[in-house]
Amino acid sequence: MKPSDIDPALAICLQRFAQLDAQTPTPQLDCVQRRRLLSELQARLLRRQGLAGIAVQNHFVSAPGREITVRSYMPSHHASGQTLVWLHGGGWMVGSLDTHDDLCEHLAHYSGHTVLSVHYRRTPENPFPAAVDDAQAVLHWLHQMQGVLPFASSKVLLGGDSAGGHLALATAVRAVLQQHTAHAQIQALLLLYPCLLPDLATPSVQAFAQGYGLTDAAMHRYWQALGGADDALRAPSLCTAALPCLPPTAIMTASHDILRDEAENFAHQLQALPQGPQCVLQRADGMVHGFARMLVASPAARQHVEGACRMLEQLRTS
Repeated sequence: MKPSDIDPALAICLQRFAQLDAQTPTPQLDCVQRRRLLSELQARLLRRQGLAGIAVQNHFVSAPGREITVRSYMPSHHASGQTLVWLHGGGWMVGSLDTHDDLCEHLAHYSGHTVLSVHYRRTPENPFPAAVDDAQAVLHWLHQMQGVLPFASSKVLLGGDSAGGHLALATAVRAVLQQHTAHAQIQALLLLYPCLLPDLATPSVQAFAQGYGLTDAAMHRYWQALGGADDALRAPSLCTAALPCLPPTAIMTASHDILRDEAENFAHQLQALPQGPQCVLQRADGMVHGFARMLVASPAARQHVEGACRMLEQLRTS
């Protein structure tokens, strides 16, 4: 495959990102600070006027030694009554509520669910599993806030894109292993092009290592900065003890993405389990890693995100 095979709108978006990178000299910043700055500048390039019929509000979750900011997106029409907790991507290091604002609005619009975006603690300042601890704290908070907040419930959906997909899966694996009854229970997972394995040894890594946005070198650095012990949560797709007990799972990959094969292999692994969870898999053709954050630029990307919401609905109603 060639860069010409990807959606032209995404190709233009990647070019704009590259120009922004080249035009932002920051010799005084370290790697982490520069990546975070560029992440927020990219978000400005992709910012659009908010969707009609979606009420947006920030909330603050109290947890031991910290406060977690979450942002709710509540649809006023055709609301499902369900809550989708979303963990943003960004290599565990970058990404924020703002970089994923447009995606979360569209998820709420297409699904009818209230989407709750979580600004978890990021690496390298907060080694793994700090982000999973934050996701777990939000699930506990949702259980506690039943009757206080309209979207708080004892049963929720959980999802994430890229590194957020990894965190969503790790949170679900921990829920299986620890059986916390005081937390909101995870009814289904939605994983968009999740990063799952640190070895980066699949054919898609070789095929799309350069020229498609996320590079193999960048992904290696993200895994190195993640920190934490090499345990079941760090590589949750390898936790065979928990996989049969996972909730129904929907996985969407991008055709031109170094992480494509590891996510699709994981989906096939779940589908092959004799008593495993229901798992649906869909590949988004012509898409690159991170396409779900480029919805303003690409109508095709919007169609795929809408398709991901249909996949999640398929799990809920089957």
